[in-house]
Amino acid sequence: MRKLAGSLVVVLALAFTGCASLESPSSLNTSAPLANATGAWSGWAGVGGEAAPVSLNLSQSGSNVKGDIDVGGRPDLTGPVVGTVQGNALSLSLQSGFGSLPVMKVSQDQISGVILLGPMTLTRGK
Repeated sequence: MRKLAGSLVVVLALAFTGCASLESPSSLNTSAPLANATGAWSGWAGVGGEAAPVSLNLSQSGSNVKGDIDVGGRPDLTGPVVGTVQGNALSLSLQSGFGSLPVMKVSQDQISGVILLGPMTLTRGK
């Protein structure tokens, strides 16, 4: 039981620091046709009292994407982004120098993944 509890703590720590992904490798299909990431996306990241509102606006040209992200106004997770879409895998980097966000899964109406605050789910605005 103690070993299981220790493993759970490590998994939760990785998820909350963005080092782990909720997406299984098989759910990120980089050889499928390009997903359309263009649009205004919104939702939440994190759990419980640590959850923060997220807005992501993207434009896409081929496999290249660019836009802006705002995660609860946090300077380390807010600002201009650039990246690529490969199949349904969305890779973004913050242009502010804070580095890359973990690879996310994009579908017709949802972007999901794990960022520094924890699990994130965004839906496309109508």
